[in-house]
Amino acid sequence: MTSVECFIDDLKRRGVEWIAALCGHGLDPLFYAAKRAGIRIVDTRNEQSASYIAEAYGRLTRKPGVCAVSSGIAHVNAMSGLVNAHFDGAPMLLVSGAAALRTAGMGHFQDLDQVALAASVTRYARVIDHPERTLQMLDDAWRAASPSAGISGPSHLTYPMDIQSAEVDADRMIRPSTVNETAGFTPQAFPECERPVIVAGSGVYYSGEGPALLDYAERHSIPVVTPIWDRGVVDAPSPVFCGVVGAATGGARLIEDSDCLILAGAVTDYRLGYLHQTTRAVRIDHEWQALAPTRPRTAWLTETRIRRDRFRQTVRNTGAKQAEGGMHALHVIEALERTVREDTALVIDGGSIGQWAHQLLTDRYPSHWLTCGRSGVVGYGIAGAMAARLAFPDRGVVLLSGDGAFTFTVAELECAVRQKLPFVAVVADDQSWGITQTGHIRQFGEGIGTSLGPIAFDRLAESLGARGVRVTDPSLLAGEIERGIDSCEVTVIHARIVGGNP
Repeated sequence: MTSVECFIDDLKRRGVEWIAALCGHGLDPLFYAAKRAGIRIVDTRNEQSASYIAEAYGRLTRKPGVCAVSSGIAHVNAMSGLVNAHFDGAPMLLVSGAAALRTAGMGHFQDLDQVALAASVTRYARVIDHPERTLQMLDDAWRAASPSAGISGPSHLTYPMDIQSAEVDADRMIRPSTVNETAGFTPQAFPECERPVIVAGSGVYYSGEGPALLDYAERHSIPVVTPIWDRGVVDAPSPVFCGVVGAATGGARLIEDSDCLILAGAVTDYRLGYLHQTTRAVRIDHEWQALAPTRPRTAWLTETRIRRDRFRQTVRNTGAKQAEGGMHALHVIEALERTVREDTALVIDGGSIGQWAHQLLTDRYPSHWLTCGRSGVVGYGIAGAMAARLAFPDRGVVLLSGDGAFTFTVAELECAVRQKLPFVAVVADDQSWGITQTGHIRQFGEGIGTSLGPIAFDRLAESLGARGVRVTDPSLLAGEIERGIDSCEVTVIHARIVGGNP
């Protein structure tokens, strides 16, 4: 067998059914081995999209998504998804091809130190430089990427063509280590305080502790929030969930007035004010089911819910006032509230429209909803929707996107149509980089480089093989979303809206 045949067989043993990819230099042996082994190649038109598919799948399933790209600039393009996975702690494996190892550093085609580029944003990055170590290095990369004690992230392997094609003796293959490196954990007691807030971050999702945390919070009436763009663990409406915090457009005063923040898999970054406030903070990442009971904080929970609902109503009032000029983001969000079912995978991509969604869709924050992640990237949405379809073949998939974000990789609609990966995209089109334009107007009295020209997104979608719909009447939007979900085809709904942030 060749090294790459062993590599592909081991991926298949690990349950990998597909690889997101763009063909090119350095991938021919891998592609052929994958085809012979029955692993599907989900092809794209941009390496950026291929990497987004892999990292989005990792964020949705807690299992590493696999991306394979060519060498040189292809690897650089794929770094977009790798960086997004780094910020979110998402499991992902990027495999980049390369010319022959024996001429590396001598100026061969696309000669580049790909490992050095990837090292700062991965938990493991190596060149497979010995055919006999192929399975050992794949195992190291896979274990580094896979969630362990709530910690995961991306891995990278550069795989030169001569190593891929090298014949290997199965008896001489260096096998993966069987050492169990998982450390033990002793849970701490819940702190004594009057106004606690549990901040449930992405680490809780990746560790699988979300249900236990939510059960504990509900039994003891403790409010729970999620930092904007982190992975959610509230799959159904919960009396303790008080929405997202850290949005650019503000929020209810929950973090500021808490006397103790319980950090559960959360990062203490700008979304929590860097914890510069005087609030006490403790960390409980694991073993929520083992925590001793604590007295209910019923009065404080009631107060936080009132604050959440009051703030949400203020946002709705702002939207209603802005909507006097026509269809508005508020109408789009209200249509989603009526049509997004309990198991629908909702993908959110865009600055301004994302703020409206995070401020108003606050009764739950399911693990099968996908946002840009902590990186704050825009433009991943079409790939994210394709990943959601791969992860959830029997569910509805809805992409909510701004017009600017949608055009980053709009040609991938053709790939989604051709490979039968249907979803419904609602494009909220304000012909601007909305959130930046609003900020410019506030600071400078005008937008600077923030305006976008008109695009007929419905007709553009049709030219790429998708079903295109233009909606100008807000009352018709929910019906079109439902029709799109039921149609089982790629559907793009163009909703021209007036601008404004919450």
